[in-house]
Amino acid sequence: MGFKLLAHVDESRLSALQNRLEAISLLSPEFLILLSGATVIATLGLFQNSAAVIIGAMIIAPLMRPLVALSLATITADTALLRRALLTLTVGSITGLSIATVMACFLRSLELSPEILGRTHPTLLDLGVALVAGAIGAYCQTNAKLADSLAGVAIAVALVPPLSVVGIGLASNETAIWTGAALLYVTNLIGITLAGSMVFLLMGYTPLQQARKGLAISFAITVLLILPLALSMRELVLENQISAKVRNLLTDKTLTFRGVQLREVEVKRFRSPTRVNATVIASDWPITPNQVKLVQDFLIKEIAMPIEFRLRIIPAQELSAADILPEVIQKSESVEAPPTTDAGTELSEPAPVVPANN
Repeated sequence: MGFKLLAHVDESRLSALQNRLEAISLLSPEFLILLSGATVIATLGLFQNSAAVIIGAMIIAPLMRPLVALSLATITADTALLRRALLTLTVGSITGLSIATVMACFLRSLELSPEILGRTHPTLLDLGVALVAGAIGAYCQTNAKLADSLAGVAIAVALVPPLSVVGIGLASNETAIWTGAALLYVTNLIGITLAGSMVFLLMGYTPLQQARKGLAISFAITVLLILPLALSMRELVLENQISAKVRNLLTDKTLTFRGVQLREVEVKRFRSPTRVNATVIASDWPITPNQVKLVQDFLIKEIAMPIEFRLRIIPAQELSAADILPEVIQKSESVEAPPTTDAGTELSEPAPVVPANN
């Protein structure tokens, strides 16, 4: 298949693409079964903190199909395809959200895993992933031979897991959880739709004049989306910078933390004041709350911002053969070895071991 930018394709190819997208974006029992199964698997995997289970849910999820159809309908003004794609996407989203919320109500006693929390602070990086995935997904649909690649695209963009996290946040009444995950879900939807529309336009499936209105609306929505994503991205960068600076200050500028293994420094800027959690691995390390307070005051002075410093200590014990007491070694050497056969192998029922001096 040739690839020429903005060279209009013939009607037969456009009609074939429209028919294929209409077929795969149809709201059907098969679509709802796949989506329901994917949501159940994703929700369980999120609570299990299992990336492998979550990836399995991504492969099964069929939400990518109506999104690609929506991309084409946006620039071709195909109202029938547009209504079909929006209906499938809306019903699918409501179905998945309902299943995840109900499941999370029964699993409310479980902790929110890192896999759940990791989908609550989307950034511009997530928009970039959605744009690339949408472009690849649209390109795959222009050639039936590439349809198998959609599974990989579905894994990359991850539509169902954030939808499940929205349900988990609603069930646990955690506003920050469900709003952050909802922003990620919307980011994926808009990014895929915009990128898919651009690919179809560049491959000549519609004239630029006809696509102008749909693209303008998509770009306007994307610009509105960029603002919260940019703010979240800024927070992520600042957290990483503060974490690195605190780590350097603790290891290089304080006597308290010399000789211990600093395992992790976690910064939470969505609190007032900013919370800094440090985790160390140490043995016989006497430290008092007053020393922690002194470290906190030092960090506030060096970073020039109010923080709350918390320290978590994981006890460690290191042993070696040299730590064995001499009397234990002597007693061990004086023990008679079990009797053996002539071949030197141990008997199946060895005689009781007795001290040699008895």
